[in-house]
Amino acid sequence: MLTIQKSKLGKFFNYKLFNSMTKEYVDIIDGLGGNITQMSLHKNGILYSIIEGPNENEINTGNPMYKSTKLIPFPNRIENGRFTFNGKSYQLPINGDKHAMHGLIYDKTLEFVDAKSDQTQALLTLKYKYDGNLPGYPFKYNAIITYKLLKDRGFACETNITNEDTVPFPIGDGWHPYFKTKGKVDKLQIKIPSKYRVEVNELIPTGKLIPEKYPDAIMIGNKNYDTGFVLDEKEGRNATEIYDRELDINLVIWQETGKGKYNYMQIYIPDERKSIAIEPMSCATNAFNNKMGLIVLEPGQSFKASYGVYME
Repeated sequence: MLTIQKSKLGKFFNYKLFNSMTKEYVDIIDGLGGNITQMSLHKNGILYSIIEGPNENEINTGNPMYKSTKLIPFPNRIENGRFTFNGKSYQLPINGDKHAMHGLIYDKTLEFVDAKSDQTQALLTLKYKYDGNLPGYPFKYNAIITYKLLKDRGFACETNITNEDTVPFPIGDGWHPYFKTKGKVDKLQIKIPSKYRVEVNELIPTGKLIPEKYPDAIMIGNKNYDTGFVLDEKEGRNATEIYDRELDINLVIWQETGKGKYNYMQIYIPDERKSIAIEPMSCATNAFNNKMGLIVLEPGQSFKASYGVYME
């Protein structure tokens, strides 16, 4: 049986999606943009914690590392926080080095919509209604985020963003999770569903795509990543896989691809190398300027796509 348990975590509500048979669970708070703080999945009856989300202290201090942040209305960076759309220039708040980073809802509290569960899934829906009050992004939208713990296939998240304005606007979406197994990520193997690597200069794309494919898994070793990739835009799913030979577990991080879906992905390894960020994204870094994968929503139009993770 799958259930949803609600409790207080500091000033936020925590929702635990729980499978009483496998003991798998996902913890989601309504604060920090509907942040996924913990996720544990099982293989052969053994439970593994696979997300390095913000701890209680980080939650209380605003999640300074943006762990598990939902990336609306843009993933990664907008160079110097500036962009031009339909002949008008806009200035976003600068919140990291000299750029606007990780969207605009990472510190927002979402509204509860629904929670229900049955024999096959536990499902939580939260909503964020943006009224366009920020001069740097004066566009009204409604974001509905539905989190699912599935009986047999791990975790999934569906995002639906609708233009509630009278004018079109640019938008992107993504997720910034840090995955872990046990110990440093150097020992892990990774399989990347890449078609191209996004060339960057000081972490901002140059506009050049470099053909780069990984037909087989490779050892992470001492490699450093803060790298964007373009995936095959086939209709369906692409998946990044992380294999821990010592534990004999394989994490499959999938993202829905196709026209207007999650056709980009960012990989990042922090300095301590105890986790690795695998970030499904609908567009590239700085997409408001370089237009790589940029989605423009007309009034009444919606973006809708899913991503998730399961264990093999």
